[in-house]
Amino acid sequence: MTRLSGLMVLGVAALMIPETTAWAQDRVSGVITRTYVIVRDTELTGDVTCDVGSNPCFSFGASGTQLKLNGFTITGKADPVTGCGGAIFAREVGITTNGLNGLTVRGPGLIQRFRNHGVSVTGSTLARVEGVTVATNCGAGIFVASNSFGTLVQENVAVRNGSTAPGFSCGGI
Repeated sequence: MTRLSGLMVLGVAALMIPETTAWAQDRVSGVITRTYVIVRDTELTGDVTCDVGSNPCFSFGASGTQLKLNGFTITGKADPVTGCGGAIFAREVGITTNGLNGLTVRGPGLIQRFRNHGVSVTGSTLARVEGVTVATNCGAGIFVASNSFGTLVQENVAVRNGSTAPGFSCGGI
């Protein structure tokens, strides 16, 4: 394999592929109507409104990947004034690590109004949640399950998370 001014030449056949294609990040903004599965590094390029029913908005689908919020907002379906009003939807979270390892959710950015957790770290090892604001989520703003190990949660802000429903009084982190 030989490099020629930004292109890679494979063998004698001279198959030319731009180098940047293999390492490009996915870019997301707008309305999401089904769970967005993160299989490579992904970044927001605008605010995201989640209209996926009772399922996660973002779910990691490959270990060693990250989601960069870049200062944008991910918004769920909970009421903007009252939050969830007591109703919890078991699978409706903003971001789930989905049991994968070596993942990062990186702010700055806001994750708000999910009818369960804003970020759910479950069954994962070496996950990171950094520089994120979580607000008005019905469960915890950031939930780290007891089956997750080596999780780093730092420089986050949690405001008005939790529910009045019995057994679901989670809050902040």
